[in-house]
Amino acid sequence: MKKLKKLMLSLFMGISVLSLSACGGGEESSNELKVALGGQITSLDPARADDTYSMIVIQNMYRTLFKLDKDGNLVKDLCEDYKVSEDGKTYTFTIKDAKWSDGKAVKADDFVYGIKRGLTYGADNAYNAQDGRKYIVGAQKAFDKDMKVKDMKDVGVKKVDDKTFTVELIQPVLYFDKLMTQGIYTPLRSDIAKEKDSEWSLSADVPVNGPFKAESVNPADAVDLVKNADYYEADKTTLEKLHFKVMEDSVSQYQGYEAGEIDFATYVANEGYTNYKGKDDLYRVDPYVSNYFIDINSLSTENKALQDVNVRKAMAMAVDRDGIVKVLDTGDYVTPLFGLVPHGIQGEKEDFRKEADDAGNYIKYDVKAAQALMKKAGYSDSKKLTIKYKTTGQQVNMDIAQILQEQFKKIYIDLKIDQVEQGVFYTQVDGGQFETSRYGLSATTLDPAAAYLGMWQKESQPVLVFDDAEYEDLMAKAALETDAAKRMQLLHDAENRMIVEQAYFIPLVTNTQVMLKKPGVKGLERTPAAMFYFEHVTIE
Repeated sequence: MKKLKKLMLSLFMGISVLSLSACGGGEESSNELKVALGGQITSLDPARADDTYSMIVIQNMYRTLFKLDKDGNLVKDLCEDYKVSEDGKTYTFTIKDAKWSDGKAVKADDFVYGIKRGLTYGADNAYNAQDGRKYIVGAQKAFDKDMKVKDMKDVGVKKVDDKTFTVELIQPVLYFDKLMTQGIYTPLRSDIAKEKDSEWSLSADVPVNGPFKAESVNPADAVDLVKNADYYEADKTTLEKLHFKVMEDSVSQYQGYEAGEIDFATYVANEGYTNYKGKDDLYRVDPYVSNYFIDINSLSTENKALQDVNVRKAMAMAVDRDGIVKVLDTGDYVTPLFGLVPHGIQGEKEDFRKEADDAGNYIKYDVKAAQALMKKAGYSDSKKLTIKYKTTGQQVNMDIAQILQEQFKKIYIDLKIDQVEQGVFYTQVDGGQFETSRYGLSATTLDPAAAYLGMWQKESQPVLVFDDAEYEDLMAKAALETDAAKRMQLLHDAENRMIVEQAYFIPLVTNTQVMLKKPGVKGLERTPAAMFYFEHVTIE
């Protein structure tokens, strides 16, 4: 399930901006920002990166046609203009005058190469590219045949001139422009970005087209970026340097903020909310579109009990979300969630989550009914079911694991917490090496299918954790549906199939990121996924 974290922002994970003061008592610099990441860098290839921390660095190094503002609105970036044909199947993009950091011009060829390369990268970016393969003419065939870019002459991404290229779709796609914010639509140079390989991306010498370029790269420790003088809006870039430091400990980050060593912390211990409530330091990302849920390996061969829908439904019924929220004690920053798609994404007429919840499309908390299902499956006080739950050691993840452990005791389940290091967690979960696991996703595209529901299709799962023909059929129909209302109903039906009828996943909570920011840090820009743009930051 490596592709399942393409849009990943594990719910309470984040980054922290460290003090601008030198450790030895040197002068403060208003042109350098130190940023601590909550996990290691896995790749700096825009088409390949699938974790939050890598993506934060990438979006400050590379730019593509569009980006999202804090409310999820589409904003032109490298796109000067674009037109859509009357039949809705051909998009013509004109790009702005822009350069790579080595002075070469960004051309339409770079977009054509970057998109085609991303579409056929292979299994390692199957989710990133699935929408493109689904909708772009010839893309699926190119992927199936493992074509090289030079042989993809029938793929519907073509250069018109140095400043113009077209994308031809199989059918009209109501939200295709929103998809263009995804990494596979980033321009890349054919002389730099090798096909089906990403090692090149970790070199400090790679030309980029964003506000910052690499000075040094150590994926396990730190990445240093410096201002890119060739960026098309370099005159508006206020920072000279960004230092990204890998730092996972939320308690240390909170203590660092208290000691004046951290200026902006987006991953702090719970006391950060408690002690700063009502103060200007408390920084709220709102809306923040994210979910946090239990991922169940319903095809597990090590624990075949999870193949039983009655067991999965019993687990879903035993979850007391209000109890989780109460124990976490972060006010309205954390709220119960009853589906995979969180609040903040438009449905047919109003918020998608509200539409589903109002229709009663969720499993209600009911311990007695859960006990009955477990007894039906053959379990009781005298015959308990042992299930492993994989998580990482961050405070909130362990808190939730322990709450679930207590709640599942009531339905004859002995939940064994399998705590692993953040660095290996996703490798194991993506490889299907789990029975149940925590998971969290944030939306970089504000569409229910593109952000949440489509990522579980078979083609996007390198290792299958569930296989459901009815879900696949609903998603396939939704992909072809051009009537907006009918498409949304199909997506509601698909989510209902996953969450209510089969309980492949158990939604737990959604949140607004709790962050601490010194009032003097200004000009920070973000998306609804709490992905940050740093080029306009100033320090007062």
